[in-house]
Amino acid sequence: MTPRKFIVSAVAVAFFFMVAVPAGEAFFGFGGKGKGKIEEGVKAPPFSGVSLAKEKIDSASIIGKKVVLLDFWSIYCASCIEEMPHLIKLYNDLKDQGLLVLGINMDSFGTRRVVRFIQGFEYKIPYPVIIDRKREIATAFQAMVLPTTIVIDGSGTIRLYHVGYKKGDEKHIREVVEEALKTLKLAEK
Repeated sequence: MTPRKFIVSAVAVAFFFMVAVPAGEAFFGFGGKGKGKIEEGVKAPPFSGVSLAKEKIDSASIIGKKVVLLDFWSIYCASCIEEMPHLIKLYNDLKDQGLLVLGINMDSFGTRRVVRFIQGFEYKIPYPVIIDRKREIATAFQAMVLPTTIVIDGSGTIRLYHVGYKKGDEKHIREVVEEALKTLKLAEK
């Protein structure tokens, strides 16, 4: 093996251990750090962020009071944009019953472009949007594909982990949210 091939191989192995192994731990739960797979029926990991309106959002202050729908999206994701009007309608229909939708934007190029997109979008987005530039919330929820829609009930349990969007998915999302809202109301009694 030539010295050049050896150096290239060593760099490739180092890259693998620096990038691939931590990503595998975060997304697939291996690596011995106790991170399990995020799926329906498990407790949601804690998360926090700051909305575009500068509102601090922390799951610890929400869980038990609201059903939370997390919408991981990007302005460059066509299915994300197609799903968005349905999530807006769902939020407007059910916010008074305890639904909180949080848009988790995954674009990394800056807030200004996302704000311009939201301002120019034909539908007004009435719920908080968090820019997850460092992918902290996405990593916690193992949201690798966009859109990813997650519903967390009042007990903090993930009731829906849905990847992608196709016409008609909004009906199933609504059903899951409505069922989760029933359990939130039972907890209040």
